[in-house]
Amino acid sequence: MKKLRILFVCDTMGGGGAERVISILSNSFSKQCNAVSIVMLSKEAEEPFYNINSGIQLVYLTKDYKAKLSFFKKAKLLKKCVLEYKPDVVISFLSYVCIYTWWALRHTKIPYIVSERNDPNHRGRLKQCLLNKSFKKAKGCVFQTEDALNWYSKVSKDKSVIIHNPVSLDYCPDNIPEIKKQILYVGRLNEQKNCSMLIEAFKLFEQKHPGYIFKMFGNGPLESELKKQVAENHLEDKVFIAPSSKTWQKDECGSSMFVLGSKYEGMPNVLSEALALGIPSVSTDCTIGGPKELKKIFPELLVLSMGDSASDFASAMEETLTIKHTNTNIPNELKTEFIVDRWLQYIKGIIK
Repeated sequence: MKKLRILFVCDTMGGGGAERVISILSNSFSKQCNAVSIVMLSKEAEEPFYNINSGIQLVYLTKDYKAKLSFFKKAKLLKKCVLEYKPDVVISFLSYVCIYTWWALRHTKIPYIVSERNDPNHRGRLKQCLLNKSFKKAKGCVFQTEDALNWYSKVSKDKSVIIHNPVSLDYCPDNIPEIKKQILYVGRLNEQKNCSMLIEAFKLFEQKHPGYIFKMFGNGPLESELKKQVAENHLEDKVFIAPSSKTWQKDECGSSMFVLGSKYEGMPNVLSEALALGIPSVSTDCTIGGPKELKKIFPELLVLSMGDSASDFASAMEETLTIKHTNTNIPNELKTEFIVDRWLQYIKGIIK
């Protein structure tokens, strides 16, 4: 069987959800003796947050350029890089990356796949217009949810597929751990994740259920603002904000519940991982349907808050207290080997 040359294009390989999926896919593809490279466009790209197999080539496209590059210069560099690598297929994640890939490969015969990882309703009109063009010209389009595929139905339906994110746990407890009176959040500290609402919801929840603490793991632009909110509400001994953790699954799997308050999402990896660990979870029923899809897979463990206010979310947290923890279980449709096989079969179909 012919081995494939697969090239991923991304922004960086930091600690985000898209990067998590790229790391899982690239490592799995490489283990099957395919040649894999990852090209990072961002000038701020650093060493990968997640483990990457030594056989995978990492390319920092703009590392040697001190000045900020124009769109056209960066696209030209990307085209040169791709032509030198001679991949069978290029796969691009994230919106602006997909636009660069489309522009760079316009006059080549190299097939590329684009993947929507978030909610297109929250982008500017020009950016989304360019992204629509990249989807129209792509050989394939991968979506995480039914809602996302339907949003793009006019530009890509015939060549589209829904593939969920794989769940890869770094820690799998043999039994249900000792449960602590602790609420857990893992993710970016930014506007999308709505962490300010989570703190307010925890405050309302804790007033009725005293003795709980709230641990938040993440980095982001709102860190100082959130810490100020904690201090102003005199919650310093109840709400703890810590940097991103690579070991939260092992260290915090005994949490009473996991919470996600996002205003919009693709398919949230941390929520999938918490549910697979058997942690009862609460999420907003946000666009573009990732938590709703996970509710179908984990119907007994996940509660969706029907409103996006702190009081609505606090009520959903109370409901979650009645849910018992379960043993670690990754459903078949989210297992890495199943997702990797779906990607490979789709890629082979694109190449043919």
